[in-house]
Amino acid sequence: MAKQFAFKDLLLPYVVMVVVIFIIQDATYFFFLAYISIVSLVFLIGHRLRDVNICSIAFLAMMPVLFENIIFTTGLISLVSEPGDRLIQNSLIYGIHLVKELMILVPLTYRVEISKKLFPKHKIRYTFADSILPWLCLISAAISFFALIENYMRNGKGYDITFFYYAFDVTGYLNYSMFCGVLVVLTFLSYKEAYDFKAPSIRRTK
Repeated sequence: MAKQFAFKDLLLPYVVMVVVIFIIQDATYFFFLAYISIVSLVFLIGHRLRDVNICSIAFLAMMPVLFENIIFTTGLISLVSEPGDRLIQNSLIYGIHLVKELMILVPLTYRVEISKKLFPKHKIRYTFADSILPWLCLISAAISFFALIENYMRNGKGYDITFFYYAFDVTGYLNYSMFCGVLVVLTFLSYKEAYDFKAPSIRRTK
C-alpha cells in the first residue's frame, strides 16, 4: 500500500530552505524578527490553550534573543573588532554568548520544578521539549567555549585556526531554528490534543 503524501512531509525541507536563505543573505535582522514573531505566536497560542508548559518554554526561548539585543544592538559591546584588539573583543563576544547559554541552561533543565513552584494550580508536565532544548543549549554553550579557545589560539598565539570563527554564525542560526522548530511541534501537539484540529472559538464553552 502506497504511503499517503502529507503536507507535514514538506515542512522540514521548507524550513531548511528558509534557514539556508537567511544564512546566505546574512539577514540577521529578518531572521531574528521571524524568530521573535513565531515564538510570540507560540506563547499566545499557549496562553489561549491555558498551557503553562508552552508559555514557560516560549518565554525561556525568547530570553536569549532579548539578551543579545540588549548587549549587542544597544552598543554595550561592539561586534566589530580591530586588528589590535581582536583577542579581547572576540573574547568578550564569545564570552557573552557562553554566559547567555549557561544562564538559560539552568532554567531550561529545571523548568518543570520551577514551574510547579510558580504555578502550583496549573498542570505542569514534562514534554519532549524538556529533553531536547537543554541539549541544544548545552551544544551551543560548548561551541561558544571552543570559539573562545580558538580565538586565543588564533589571536593570542598566532595559529591559523578559523573553524569556529567562520562556523559561529551558522551554528547560531541552526540552534535558534531548532529551538523554533521544537516549539512549533510542541504547540501543534498541544493544539491537536485540545481541539482535535477544530477551529477554536473566541467564546469560551461551558
